[in-house]
Amino acid sequence: MSRGLLDDSDWEKIDQKIPDLSNLGDMVLHLPPGFIPIHFPPKSDIQEVPTIFHDIFYTLKCAVYALRETFAHQAWYLEKKEPPDKVLAAIFGRYYTDDAALRLYAAGEQYLVDAIKKMLEISEKQLSPYKLERKKKYKREGKDQRKISKLEIVGAFLSARETVYPFTEAITSLTDLKEWKTTVDYRNRWVHEQPPTVAGMGNVYKRGKRWKPLSNGRYTLGIGGGDKPEFSVEDLVGFIKPAMFKFTDTLTSVVEFYTELLKDDAKKDGYTLDTVGQ
Repeated sequence: MSRGLLDDSDWEKIDQKIPDLSNLGDMVLHLPPGFIPIHFPPKSDIQEVPTIFHDIFYTLKCAVYALRETFAHQAWYLEKKEPPDKVLAAIFGRYYTDDAALRLYAAGEQYLVDAIKKMLEISEKQLSPYKLERKKKYKREGKDQRKISKLEIVGAFLSARETVYPFTEAITSLTDLKEWKTTVDYRNRWVHEQPPTVAGMGNVYKRGKRWKPLSNGRYTLGIGGGDKPEFSVEDLVGFIKPAMFKFTDTLTSVVEFYTELLKDDAKKDGYTLDTVGQ
């Protein structure tokens, strides 16, 4: 184990800092992928949604675990261990926050997008105008088009519909959240560029030429030392934690909507969701 044991009071404090997934888990587990498709036509995309919900929930649960371990390692190495070890606190803190950010991105920008598209049977053709709009915007601003948010595109599409879906505001408020944007950007840089540098693990170096030009046309080179880190572990927790709470609420809203759809269908077919899987 990469840390020592914590007592019950430590875990009580830590568990107050992470989302409670019990209610969401109950909802998802009451949507068994092996049963739901019976009530849809063979080619319906809607039957695939429960499987995706299970994928999202598992990924979110792993992200919550990673954030929980971030707090646990900070507590052990900074408060319990004698003497404290700030370097290992930073190393493990960065390790687990990276894991949480990467999983959050996958859960939101990939899996949740897929679930909504299949649940509402949204085609790529319907989304294409919104994709094009963002490509033009990114091009004007000189941004990497690989970083365009898929969830933001879906949110824009939903906002333009005449039908107001009860979870639309949850999607748009998530994609508008500063901490969610920072989490997505952190992941994108982690994948497409140099991973952002984090303090506490010794010297860090930003990619680029080490020789720096001077005003007289000559160059200077700093020997030894490194560059200023961009983040601390506390900074990472500062945006990942609220993004995780907000995503949990957003996913709950989408699952509730799908469950209501099934209930309406269940009334027509003469069964209830309480008997699903029994």
